[in-house]
Amino acid sequence: MNEQAPEPQGQAGPEEERKPVVFAVRIDPVLREQIEGLRGITEQSVNDVGVEALNDWVTKMLGDEAISQKAMAELDAEERRLQERRSAIAGILGQTITSPEVSTEDAPRRSSITSRRGKSQPGS
Repeated sequence: MNEQAPEPQGQAGPEEERKPVVFAVRIDPVLREQIEGLRGITEQSVNDVGVEALNDWVTKMLGDEAISQKAMAELDAEERRLQERRSAIAGILGQTITSPEVSTEDAPRRSSITSRRGKSQPGS
């Protein structure tokens, strides 16, 4: 599949319309003939047919509990990797990071960074 990424832009406000991007797929010639035949009958463009099919697929995937569980597991694994990296960098800098276990519904998580001598660093 080829995908043309949109040009990087500044922060887009909610009122600013998003511009469509090209998303091309390779399909079997027989399927292509079937699509062209049906498209001619329905008078839909190839783009309309493709967008409809992809929207249906995304909706199906978002409703799949197994996909949701996998996504959450990947987020948890990424969070663990980031915490390990943070600890490793703090160790290199001779600092310890203590972060209380706070749920995301509570106040924002804050880390207190202390030097080897136990003095708080500015900004913590």
